[in-house]
Amino acid sequence: METINLNKKNLKSYIYDEKINGDNPGSILRRIFYFYQCIINHGRGSLKYHQICTPKLSISYINTFKKTPSRLLCDGFWNTLNYTNLKFQLGNKLNIFDVGCGSGKYGNFLKKLSGKAFSSYSGLDIYKHHEYPQEFFHFKDTAENIGKYINKETNFVISQSALEHIKYDLYVIEEITKKLNETKKPFIQIHMLPATRCLWLYLWHGYRQYSYKNLSFILNHINKNFNLNSSIIPIGGDGSFWFHLKNITLPVYFGKLIFNRKLYEWYNHESIEEKISKVVSKELLCKEKKPIFWALIITSKNINIKNIFTKNNNE
Repeated sequence: METINLNKKNLKSYIYDEKINGDNPGSILRRIFYFYQCIINHGRGSLKYHQICTPKLSISYINTFKKTPSRLLCDGFWNTLNYTNLKFQLGNKLNIFDVGCGSGKYGNFLKKLSGKAFSSYSGLDIYKHHEYPQEFFHFKDTAENIGKYINKETNFVISQSALEHIKYDLYVIEEITKKLNETKKPFIQIHMLPATRCLWLYLWHGYRQYSYKNLSFILNHINKNFNLNSSIIPIGGDGSFWFHLKNITLPVYFGKLIFNRKLYEWYNHESIEEKISKVVSKELLCKEKKPIFWALIITSKNINIKNIFTKNNNE
C-alpha cells in the first residue's frame, strides 16, 4: 500500500493537529487529553455564514433494527434525496464512490433507494470487510490516496460517519473536489459527520467531531480554490442526544466498568426500536439548534441543492 506524502506547506492551513486517535486512545491520561483535544478543535474556525438547508427527513420504510437515533436520522436523510432529480441535474446515472465504505451496506441501501437512477457503487477503505458485496468495486487503501481511484465517471462521492476517522480530512475533501472538478462534469459529494455533542455520546471515537465553526473553515478553504455550491444541514437534536446518552452510552460504558460486561446489547432491550423511532420522528425538520449530526454537501456550481430533496421537502 502506497503512503501519500502530504505537502507540509499545505498542512499549515489545517485546523486539526490531533495527537490522539480516539479509536485507540491508549492510557487514562491520553483518554482525558482526547477530550481536551476535541473541545479545543470545536472552537476553531470562523463563523462565516454558509447556507443551512432544512429538508424534512423521512424514515418511512427504513429498517430500525440496531440503529441509534443518529444512524436512523442519517438513513432518513439518504431516504429523503430525490434521486431522479439528482440524476437529471448530474446529467447521468449515479456513479457512487463511498469513502470509508466498511461493509459496503450503503451500496445496497443506495441502490435500492435510487432505483433506475443507479449505475454503480465503489468503496474505499483500509480493509475489505468479509460481507462486502461482490457486485461492487472495492479499493483497499487509505482515504488520503482517494485521488487515484476517482475516475471520469464518478459523479457522487459520499461518506457516512467516516471522515472523523481520517487524520487529514480536509486534504481528502480537497482531493475529492479537485478530481471531480477535473472531469468538467456536474458532481455532488455528501459527508455525514458527527456533531460536537457526539463527543459525550461516543466518548473515544475517531479524531474529532464537527462544529459549525470548523465546517465553515472547511468550506472557506475549499471555496478559495473552486467555484462551488455548498450547504450544511443540522440533523437531530436534544431528544436524540438525551435518549442516546441515557439508554445507550451510560448502560454500555457502566456495564463494562461496573459489571464487566464485554458487550451490552442495548438494541435487544424491550421496545427500544419503537422508542427511538418516536424520538427521531420529532426531529425530522432539520431545524434543531444543537444537532447531533451534520450533512455537509458540496456540489459543482450548476447543481441546485434545494432541488435534490423530495418535492414536498424544499424550503
